[in-house]
Order: sequence, then C-alpha cells, then structure tokens
Amino acid sequence: MADFLLTRHCAAPPTTVWDVVTDFAAYGDWMPLTRMQVDAGGPRPGWGFAGVSGVGRFGFSDSMLVTAWEPPDAEGVGRFRVVKTGRLLGGWAEIRVEPDGAGTRLDWHEDVVVRPLPFKRVFAPVLGRASVWLYGRALDAMIARADGRHR
Repeated sequence: MADFLLTRHCAAPPTTVWDVVTDFAAYGDWMPLTRMQVDAGGPRPGWGFAGVSGVGRFGFSDSMLVTAWEPPDAEGVGRFRVVKTGRLLGGWAEIRVEPDGAGTRLDWHEDVVVRPLPFKRVFAPVLGRASVWLYGRALDAMIARADGRHR
C-alpha cells in the first residue's frame, strides 16, 4: 500500500488549477510512457478514464472511476475522488483545490494498492517512494501549466 498526501501551492486561482487537474485526457503529458483513454462526455460520478502505461505489448491499464465530483464553489473549494478499478492497481485518489492567499492550494491524497493483494507487502516500500516521486513531478508540471495560463 502506498498512501501519500502531496500538497502544492501556486499563484493561479482555484478554477484554473481545477481545469488543469481535471483535464484527464492530458494526464499522458505528466506520466511517462502513458496515453490516456477517457469516457465520452464530461467528468461526473460514474465517468471513467484510464492511463495505459508501457511500451508495446508490455504495459498495463490504470483504470479509474469518478465517485465524487464537486467543481469549485463560490468560495473556490472543489474536490473529486476516483477509485482505481484496474487488474494491477487498486486504491483511490482524492484531489482538492482551495484558495490560498492570492493563489491556490492543491492537495493530492492517494492510496495505491498492487494486486493481487498478497503482493501488497512486497511492493509497498518501493511503490510508496516511486509514487511520491512520480506524482510529485506530475503535480509540479500541472502547477506550472496552471501558473502559465494565469499569467
């Protein structure tokens, strides 16, 4: 199990950060060797997307289902939650944006589980460090894009 919380701050307003973080089709820009597949229509509870990662025949699909969808309200607070539904990766992620001074605070809380569950203990230490590094880089790139749109 890799349970981690990453927090980032940026100058862009919450709606701009929300737009970048919820552009699921663009997640391939943040994750190496990944292309995205998204359901038709816009995100909402029951809507799904998947990151297909790997090279050639060697890869896997990290599929997710949106279970909560609350775009920024009048105060600028928004959140969404997804559940991982793939054969290899399970768990969930909850992402929240909120005003922070003149900008935004972004919290990314995720719990990734390698399936089948007996592998959980074996892979947990490596998965935890790798997840923090990988998602940290992705969030930094998302924040840079949001700040670039804000300028």
